[in-house]
Amino acid sequence: MTSEIPAKQTVLRLSRRDLLLLLVGGPLLGAVLGVVLPPLADWVVELRWVPMRGPFELLSSLDGGLTLLWCALAGLLLGLGLATLAVLSCLKVTVSAASVRAEKDDNVRVIAREDIDAVFLDGKRLVILDQASRQLLCETIEARPEDVARAFTAHGYPWTATDPFAELYRRWVPDTPDLPAAANAVLKARENALKKKAADDAAELRDEVQKLGFVVRDDAAKQYWRPLVRP
Repeated sequence: MTSEIPAKQTVLRLSRRDLLLLLVGGPLLGAVLGVVLPPLADWVVELRWVPMRGPFELLSSLDGGLTLLWCALAGLLLGLGLATLAVLSCLKVTVSAASVRAEKDDNVRVIAREDIDAVFLDGKRLVILDQASRQLLCETIEARPEDVARAFTAHGYPWTATDPFAELYRRWVPDTPDLPAAANAVLKARENALKKKAADDAAELRDEVQKLGFVVRDDAAKQYWRPLVRP
């Protein structure tokens, strides 16, 4: 959603619908799972072939009505906690005529307007490039695409419908001959980070690739690379 606040800023974050879905749907789903758990435990203890039956036997031995209530409550609280964590981990972007402020988890990045040469969406990722085509920001954003485009164009940023350098990307494979050995080594390490879903390591290694004069973008676990247009 977008919301206008003083000083002519626009805030981009989760839509109201998605926020409601997380904060209401998550706890409700947790409560339903909690209600289902005791009958499931009763069924599992009858199956002699099921391994690690201890927790199910303990749950099945407890008082039926009280156990159902506590499991539903525990599921509701767990669902609420997970939903809250999901909301807090979503990217929040504040756009003004002077700068772009990106906040995610405990990380805050402020990018001055004069440093920005292009802004676009790559799928659900918000990408901001500088004059040399480096990625100043490449993060998943949950706001609606039309709201993102409207916010940046309204504040005078160079918004583009697609990546202006998309045709320069090439699929990375180990020991690509057109890349220096140092870049191949970093991309190999980054491939391992992507396979392990180590997002922080992958982001840090992406920055290392850029220091070597190359930009990398992801398509699932595949990496594509291009040179900086102005090293």
